[in-house]
Amino acid sequence: MATRNIVGNVPEPHELYGREGLIDHLWRQLHANNVLLMAPRRFGKTGVMRHVLQKPRDGYLPVYLDLEDIDSPSEFVWRLTRELLAQDVLRSVLSNARRLPKALRGWFADTFDEIEFDGAKVKFKEEVEEGWRETGGRLLVEMEKAAPTVIFVLDELPTMLDNIRRKGGDEEAREFLAWFRNVRLQQKDRLRRYRFILAGSTSIDAILRRLNSLDKLNDFERLYVEPISQNDAQRLASDLAASLDVAWSGELSERMAELIGPAVPYFIHLLFSQVAQSPAEQRRSLTEDQLSQVYNRRVLGPSCKHYFDHYRGRLRRYGPRGERAALAMLRAVAESEHARVPASELYDVYRKTRKKGACEQEFNELMADLECDWYLVLDVHTNEYAFMLPVMKDWWSRWYPMARLKKPKRSK
Repeated sequence: MATRNIVGNVPEPHELYGREGLIDHLWRQLHANNVLLMAPRRFGKTGVMRHVLQKPRDGYLPVYLDLEDIDSPSEFVWRLTRELLAQDVLRSVLSNARRLPKALRGWFADTFDEIEFDGAKVKFKEEVEEGWRETGGRLLVEMEKAAPTVIFVLDELPTMLDNIRRKGGDEEAREFLAWFRNVRLQQKDRLRRYRFILAGSTSIDAILRRLNSLDKLNDFERLYVEPISQNDAQRLASDLAASLDVAWSGELSERMAELIGPAVPYFIHLLFSQVAQSPAEQRRSLTEDQLSQVYNRRVLGPSCKHYFDHYRGRLRRYGPRGERAALAMLRAVAESEHARVPASELYDVYRKTRKKGACEQEFNELMADLECDWYLVLDVHTNEYAFMLPVMKDWWSRWYPMARLKKPKRSK
């Protein structure tokens, strides 16, 4: 079967490269832990979750919720209810439940077969708007009675918390986190039978710190979706080359690794999507120089800029002041001669940008966020920061150079 060239779409389980060990370890952890799946956007987190959903191990039933557009706890409980009722075995459990809130039992009796209608959502939220804590808690506890172990796969939790915070305030987001911890650990810190896989493309720690709730997810085992091995990257590149009629070699694989850096499947697919647009005669006799030209002119050029814009936009999560400081420091690293900048020099950049509000604690937290969000990595031996991925460094230098962002001097 030909390997699909996927840019932006989610791979099917059989299309994953180099994730077998991570997926096996994930299932081992679920025997005794909830799991926090950590990865920046485009690193393959969603592909791993799809594998869990489509190929569950015996005795488990995954239930998926995309939280990205949820902005209130009651909306979360509504989505949870809808997804549980979509599963025949869980629908049966809930239909026979006797300990659900009275309002919810009545809603089930009147609306059970109308779950997909728009009016069902309005009626549900009217019934449980004020009592979402009890309703959501009882729904989850009822899952103890299901024959399979239910795995709640909750994608983009950090975004949901940020949405709740923006709409209802920090206190409402804190209340949700406290409730969520309580329903997991109601039995004197004994793990519930059901499990959670939480995932998000931005650092959860930055939001938890902003909400002063760093302890609310400390019962989760953290698993990181990291770049794949170079051997798996070469195998992916060879399979893509065969599908796209591209002449490929070990030398080209080495050059690709130099350009992109640590092997993230998304960026390999992106590079091949641009190589595939080359004339047929060039694809069939591709050289290292031609591959470099495709990388510089197309991958880093205007035609692919939108694939990277998320990395610039998500700096807004740090707030206006943090965003300006982070942008200045990322530019400094991207433009540095050796692509590495000592922490002391970045602190100077931060102070000049932040001015009177600068403090060492805020700087350290901001640098931690840039590491947790996978922009930069720290060499602990030299105390220098560098971009995690060369392709990100090159893109930042291409589109946000320091000279272009300097304010013009006023004319006298």
